[in-house]
Amino acid sequence: MEAGEVGVRVFVLTDCPSPYQVELFNEIEAHGRCELEVAYLRGRDPDRQWTASTIRHESVILDADMPRACEASRRADLVVFNYYRHARAEQLIEERATSGSPWCFWGERPGLRQPAWAGRLLRKWKLSKLHRAPVPIWGIGKFAVDEYRREFGSRREYFNLPYFSDLQRFENADREERAERVFLFSGSLIERKGVDLLARAFVGLVSQRVNARLKIVGEGELRQSLEQTLATVRDRVEFAGFKDWNELPREYASADVLCVPSRYDGWGLVVPEGLASGLPVIGTDRMGAALEFIETGRNGWLIPAANEEALFAAMREAALMSQQDLAGLGRGARESVRAHTLENGAARFVNFAQEAIARWH
Repeated sequence: MEAGEVGVRVFVLTDCPSPYQVELFNEIEAHGRCELEVAYLRGRDPDRQWTASTIRHESVILDADMPRACEASRRADLVVFNYYRHARAEQLIEERATSGSPWCFWGERPGLRQPAWAGRLLRKWKLSKLHRAPVPIWGIGKFAVDEYRREFGSRREYFNLPYFSDLQRFENADREERAERVFLFSGSLIERKGVDLLARAFVGLVSQRVNARLKIVGEGELRQSLEQTLATVRDRVEFAGFKDWNELPREYASADVLCVPSRYDGWGLVVPEGLASGLPVIGTDRMGAALEFIETGRNGWLIPAANEEALFAAMREAALMSQQDLAGLGRGARESVRAHTLENGAARFVNFAQEAIARWH
């Protein structure tokens, strides 16, 4: 951009300033081709214990200053809605759609959290303006793009804009060779993440005299039941508790294989994080990031979701393979996310924004 030239003005409405969102928006701001302002519906997610991230872009919390957000939305060349299930979000969508000015929707794959018919009815009601107007949809990964195309039809353009985070911080993690194979889980200890399946599969693995350990990073409602399930192999299990954003590289470095057995996940940031750390990843076919990156035999195992037998088989193969073969998968893991950088994510965001504005006019 030439000196003195003003970039496109983009206003984004999203949920809360989570570390990965803040990282991406900070990078977009630093990119210099976009005048960005972000409205966060709330200042923090009470279910997350993250330390607050440093925000280096223009931002506003809707609960504190809705008039400012409305003004920023009106002034923007493009408004990107990353959230819709909130009264204030609906208000801003209504106003933007009525204005006739460019806007788009950016979201994870729909229909994962509830029965398909119920989710479709809710979205038809809450996103009625999106259904009626052929505005672009930015899907968070190909997993989302394909489903939005099925639900909203071909009368609009679709773009693949997944979540990005700073993967460079995982690349230099030193990993020691160990006599036992260490499996890592990192995430909320809830049913959706499939950690109960992992616990049972690990018990089965140890019962076959496989030399393995399990490290569980995170907290959640299943903690007590997991301890009960793993009681017979407790000497081979470590509950590490919650770890903050900046502590994760060290946790990945302490393991050999990352297990992400989610029953469903719109994206799943732990997948590219694990791959960037050089960990082969066991992920499921109901996760955006796993479908985007994991290739069985190259950098991990892509297995059917909610399938304990498939999870056990993948873990057993990972536990019994040679160090040389595991290292080969680790090299494939790093290579598979080499281009998934914050810089590329910011460039993709700005390019999509410019294209949406140009095509609108």
